[in-house]
Amino acid sequence: MISELIYLMTRMFSMRRWNNKPTVEYSSEASNSGFVLHIAYLLAMIESLDGKAVDFQKLLVRGALKDMPKCILSDISLETKRAIKMLAPNLWQEVYMSSVNEVLKNVPQEWSKTFRDAMINSRDDSIEGKILEAADLYAAYVEAEINSRLFWEYFSDIRDNIEGKLKNVKLYSLKVLLSDLNMREYLTRVRSLLHAIRWNQHARTVQTTVAGHTLFVVFVAYLLALKDGRSDVLNIMERALFHDVPEALTGDIISPTKRRVEGFENVIESVESKMVHEVLLPLLPKMIAEHCAPLMLKPFDGGVEGKITRAADLIGSMIECKMELDNGVKASIFERGYVEIKKQLMAMKLGAVDELIKDL
Repeated sequence: MISELIYLMTRMFSMRRWNNKPTVEYSSEASNSGFVLHIAYLLAMIESLDGKAVDFQKLLVRGALKDMPKCILSDISLETKRAIKMLAPNLWQEVYMSSVNEVLKNVPQEWSKTFRDAMINSRDDSIEGKILEAADLYAAYVEAEINSRLFWEYFSDIRDNIEGKLKNVKLYSLKVLLSDLNMREYLTRVRSLLHAIRWNQHARTVQTTVAGHTLFVVFVAYLLALKDGRSDVLNIMERALFHDVPEALTGDIISPTKRRVEGFENVIESVESKMVHEVLLPLLPKMIAEHCAPLMLKPFDGGVEGKITRAADLIGSMIECKMELDNGVKASIFERGYVEIKKQLMAMKLGAVDELIKDL
């Protein structure tokens, strides 16, 4: 059951945004959702510093699950969706709910209510819903603005429309973000993860980015945390969200390269720490930087939460190997990678992990 849910989520890797328009950059739904999670988290931290009560776990769960119905409905453009809603709103709602219910077929009964709420109410009138709506708009505006520089006839109206919506959002944190050059620069740096291609030295049928991998790891980490039942779910999801942020500066350096010469992995970690402290963290308010630093630099430390996060990261890599094998790629890197990563996961001796990977 859960394995089917995981494979359903992999469709996000293949779904291209703005698929009916020429674009300057290629971006999958998975990559965009990974970036939206970072925007939403930053907005939530700003709201929290202002004294607002934000449920961070609800925010991240909704952010990770909100687009799963797209995996069923596939690629219906925003303009088409709006036209359908105007012409036959009840019929659109019926179609949408049928996709939600199809997703829920693969969700254990005890999790069903949470998953259903996360998909249906992700952008409701709660502060978490408003934050996610603002994060979606911000991410879409950046895309439209970049694409309008070359394909202005396709994107200028879209850009202006989204900009108008952003100005109408009544959210303190969004106003702070839009007026703060440093925080916008931080998100620009993080956004480079949309273009950091994983397994870059190998031809692949499903190309994944670090941003897309981030979404998938947050999703799997959440499943593992639920199955474990004793760990700090929010802490695990935060670790998963930030675990690859240093790669926004260093690029995606694969594990075999890091371990090629003894001591080289330690040097890479030192370089990551130096670059994060010198380039990224100074762009954030001090309290946010202090909270995020260990999540970026030590995501796998600290007991069971670190182990579960590492397991989710490995499962992400194992699934990427499996996708290539299932698509007929006979490269030894993916055959060997799938087997070796699964061995690593089994050696962790985590019950939640053993149960989750048995059908993967």
